[in-house]
Amino acid sequence: MPDPSLRGLMQTGRLPPLCYYFARFVAQGAGAPPDGLLAVSAALASLRNLAGDVCVDLARHAGRPLFEDAGEPGPSSPLAPVVGDWLAGLAASPWVGGPGGPEPLILHDERLYLGKFWHYEDQVTQALQGRMTQVEGLDAQRLAEGLDRLFPPLGTGEVDWQRVAAAIAATRRFSVISGGPGTGKTTTVVKVLALLLGQDPGIRIALAAPTGKAAARLGESVRGGKTRVTGFADILPHIPDEASTIHRLLGMGHGDLPRHRAANPLPLDCLVVDEASMIDLPLMARLLDALPAATRLILLGDRDQLASVEAGNVLGDITGHGRDIAYSQDQVAVLEQIGAAPAGALERALVVAPAGAVPPPAADSAGLLRVSYRFTAEGGIGALARAVNAGLGEEALDLLRAGGDIAWQDTADGNLSPACIDWALERYAGYLAETDVAAALERLARSRVLAALQRGPFGVETLNRRIAERLQAHGHIVGGEEYPGKPVMVTVNDYEVGLFNGDIGLLWPDAHGALRAWFPLAEGAPRSVSLRQLPQHVPAYALTVHKSQGSELDAVYLVLPRDPNPVVTRELIYTGITRARHSVVVQGNPGSFVLGCRARVQRSSALAERLGWPRVEV
Repeated sequence: MPDPSLRGLMQTGRLPPLCYYFARFVAQGAGAPPDGLLAVSAALASLRNLAGDVCVDLARHAGRPLFEDAGEPGPSSPLAPVVGDWLAGLAASPWVGGPGGPEPLILHDERLYLGKFWHYEDQVTQALQGRMTQVEGLDAQRLAEGLDRLFPPLGTGEVDWQRVAAAIAATRRFSVISGGPGTGKTTTVVKVLALLLGQDPGIRIALAAPTGKAAARLGESVRGGKTRVTGFADILPHIPDEASTIHRLLGMGHGDLPRHRAANPLPLDCLVVDEASMIDLPLMARLLDALPAATRLILLGDRDQLASVEAGNVLGDITGHGRDIAYSQDQVAVLEQIGAAPAGALERALVVAPAGAVPPPAADSAGLLRVSYRFTAEGGIGALARAVNAGLGEEALDLLRAGGDIAWQDTADGNLSPACIDWALERYAGYLAETDVAAALERLARSRVLAALQRGPFGVETLNRRIAERLQAHGHIVGGEEYPGKPVMVTVNDYEVGLFNGDIGLLWPDAHGALRAWFPLAEGAPRSVSLRQLPQHVPAYALTVHKSQGSELDAVYLVLPRDPNPVVTRELIYTGITRARHSVVVQGNPGSFVLGCRARVQRSSALAERLGWPRVEV
């Protein structure tokens, strides 16, 4: 007979030890039974937090077996009570507080939070609501002239979405510029900064991103964007083109508290943060805490990409989880006053709320870029991305099977197809044939095998092992733990060495034949560190889709598991395929692929509702 206790669930691998010991701590502190309602609820709150939820939506779990996501449900799964009984039982505990309380668990409406995550969500809500206003004192005439110089009128009476997004970012204290690959987010923000410097040449600007890789890409993109802007020679040198990680910007990692926080705010007038979809709720809370109230915050990102690895889906919450954006009548009046769009063009584009309707304030802060300059309307990757993003799995599968720059590969007898390893061998043999490490790094960065899972026959660990074995069998690499030509990905932040989680490098001999780890720099020759200095790392022939965020590759081979898996969602598939510029192969089971395209990331949080978006019923 299975042990129905929380300890039994932990011992059978259905409940992580962290969740069990947190539940035991709460139950003992409150004088409650070790397997009673409070303990089970605490374990569930901890488990869902590990899975990315900010809170437990009690209505979604009421009356159902709990801990199903941790393993196969069985007869020993605790059954959640109905919502009313659940709320009453939790409210009676001294270790469950109400909004704003210091208790380890917080009950707010029908949501149960780990206490600190309620405070993170509240902090982000309050900070964003306070910033969703127009900037005062702008020179509207100069702004309109700047928009005309930077975004020549189309002459068709249609909307230039980059121009609209730039106008929103230039006129509001908080803004989001969101769009898919190739829509021009970075070029747009360079023009925004030119507009702001035109208003005030002395403003202090900084660029940041969640990871070292994303920060390097942002700096590189801004440098490229500056070369495409003409007529602002006196202003462009004042636009920074070096970005840091958010952790480094805040001074995290050198003590219990970030160096920059409310008591010691960042000395900035404008902060641009790229790859905002990767920012989790705690990090966003710390970032907002460190920003002075008057500092502009501009977030760049693709709202359709995967959410952060840790808890929260902040960018999705801010932008309404894929809903159409409708601007308020007041916002439209401001945009038309400064010439962001021709009169009536926004109404014709159906992005204006009807008279009398009040859209969420967050909607007026969002500029959505709708035209991709990387993927043409006829191109396979662009069409595939649109089909996946719309949840049209069958259409996406037909596109893949039609070929061109995209292709489909069935799993072979339910196993990983040899075609994947053949694909990797063909592409990775090229960088291994180079004699110069800079050229090898550049060629390595062109292609990558991506996977949805970390472990299992279709996971990154298996792929890395099998690719290395094939390369060794063909004489491209030697065996061993560390060897020349091995690509590596750093998995921790090391502030002293200056390498961060997600940085990708290559083991390569130096001029004296000593094996070192080399990492690309945005400009100049790559830097190297000794193997002794190299932080914790893993092979990087294959990466998870999560770890690939922020990357731009020529070719991608995306491996999906054979069976349906909750990890495989339209956001994951979309993110994987849009890492590629030129070609994509997707390997999987047709039925599981279609189901994945229909599934969406659904993280329990109240942030979207608190920012004014209607609740999504699941």
